[in-house]
Amino acid sequence: VLARLTVNWGHWLWGLGGLAIASNFIAVHALTTGVTADFADVFNSPILNWIGWITRKPIAEDYVPLFPWLGVMWWGVASGNSLRCHAALSKPLPVRWAPLALLGRNSLSYYLLHQPVLIAVVWGLSLLVVSG
Repeated sequence: VLARLTVNWGHWLWGLGGLAIASNFIAVHALTTGVTADFADVFNSPILNWIGWITRKPIAEDYVPLFPWLGVMWWGVASGNSLRCHAALSKPLPVRWAPLALLGRNSLSYYLLHQPVLIAVVWGLSLLVVSG
C-alpha cells in the first residue's frame, strides 16, 4: 500500500529507500548501545516488532518487517519507473512470452493458487510412496 501511494515520488524514492534500509541498522545500533537501550524491549514486543527496529528476531518463519523492506520496495518502484520509459520495453511483447505476461497480470491469483496446488501434489506423491 505504501509503495503504491508513493509511486509518483520520482527520484526521491531512491534516497528514501536508502534511508529506510539504513534506519534498520541505525535503530539496532541505537537500541543496543547508549541511553536508548532501555527501549529495546518496547520495539521487540509483538505490538511494535512489525516496524523492524528490533534487537531479537521474533519466532516466526514469515517475519517481514516494514523496515528495511519498505526501502527495497521503494528501490523496486524507482527502478520500474526508470525502466518504464526505456525504448526497448515499450515495444509489443513477442507472442512466445504471452503466457508469462498473463502470469504477471494475474500474479496475486497465481500466488494464492500455487500453495494449495503444491500441497496437493506433495500429498498425492506421499500417498504413492507410502502405498507403493
